[in-house]
Amino acid sequence: MMSDKATAFFRYLAYVIELILMFMLCTTPGLMPELFGAKPALLICVALTAAVFEREIPAMIIGMVAGILTDIGYSNSIGVFTISLTIICFIVGYAANNLIVAKFLNYLLYAAIAVGILFMLYFLVWFIIPGVEDMWQYFTAHIISRAVQTFLYSIPFYFINKFIYSRLNTEIG
Repeated sequence: MMSDKATAFFRYLAYVIELILMFMLCTTPGLMPELFGAKPALLICVALTAAVFEREIPAMIIGMVAGILTDIGYSNSIGVFTISLTIICFIVGYAANNLIVAKFLNYLLYAAIAVGILFMLYFLVWFIIPGVEDMWQYFTAHIISRAVQTFLYSIPFYFINKFIYSRLNTEIG
């Protein structure tokens, strides 16, 4: 039997390992193929699924770490994903624990809204505000594909993290 602190430690350790593995998978050239012109943001998948199973503050911290790594992987600067994913994970963590329980269908709604907001903010900050030429071509060729793939990849992450969360919590009782 493990204490609550030991259980939480192992859950957080599992999230850290997931984040490291997904960062390596996403940033290693040639390791993950591009589908329809883009790769999914797997770190966002980890953060969103962790947010539905954890309380607000741990969800926010996991979101912040995932956001930092996502920003480094996409733009080599900390900014858009760090701030927005931190806030979104806090909100999702709060909502999943206090408002709408994060069953699978509810999680799909959380993920769809969160991924849409994240990639629209990314597009706004890096393309619309600076006035990049051919921004709509980039949007249709890369942003939409990346957002859809990220959403679809978040489905297996939901079940992986649900398994980890439930296995560690049943070890207590």
